[in-house]
Parts: sequence; structure tokens; C-alpha cells
Amino acid sequence: MKYPEKIEYLISLFFNTGRLIKDHSCHSEDIDPISMLKIEAIRLIEAEKPTMKRIAEYLHIKAPSATSLVGGLVKMDYVKRISDPNDRRIVQMIITDKGKIFFEKSVNHMNEKLKEVLLKLKQDQVDNFIQIMEEIKKAYK
Repeated sequence: MKYPEKIEYLISLFFNTGRLIKDHSCHSEDIDPISMLKIEAIRLIEAEKPTMKRIAEYLHIKAPSATSLVGGLVKMDYVKRISDPNDRRIVQMIITDKGKIFFEKSVNHMNEKLKEVLLKLKQDQVDNFIQIMEEIKKAYK
């Protein structure tokens, strides 16, 4: 395989592996596939107290889908809507204590699932993987 073909193959591996990690991490009685969007939404809400528009942009979904997703999070008492006192059209989201617990539990579960897989690698493979991931990270900065 020539170098350009290897790069194309690597890109394919990268995205397919990402999907496998996500699918493997979500298979549990506590986490369904839609939870990945919920988790990412809560991650953003905790970091920024965003508007609905920002949530839709961050998740790369349409505004009505973001509204539906956040509505579900509100019903589950994971987030609250807060109106801007100066402009009632602006609504920000904040995470609740219940949302923080869900988020931490979900992230811990996903980390444990990924750790199980990574522990199957040899030490030198892990070292190489770290080096490669650090180089990729640098390339994006």
C-alpha cells in the first residue's frame, strides 16, 4: 500500500474505531446510544451555560433537535432553563446536581470500558499510541 493509500486507510480506521468505542461504551443498562448526545450536551452546559443555539452548533444538530434533547434533559432534572433577566428571549442552560451525577457516572463508565480495551495492548503499543496521539493533538493546534 502506498503512503497516500495508507493515510486514507488510517482515516477510515480512526473513524471506525471511534464508532466502535462509542458503541462499546454505550452498551449497558444505564447508557443508551442517545446518551452520548446527552452527555456531550451536559458537558457543554457545565462548561459554558450555553444558549440553545450554541448547543445545536456544538452537537452539529438542528435547533429543533437540540430543543428536544434539552427538553428531555430538563424533564429528567439534569439541566434547568434560566431566562436572561435583561432579555427574556435568551434562555441559558445550567446543570443540576442530578445532572452532575449522571454525567460523572456516564463518563466513569465510558472510561472504564475504554480502559478494559486499552489494557489489552502491550506497554510499547501504549507508549507508541500516546506519542502518536500527542503528535496529532499538536498538529491541530
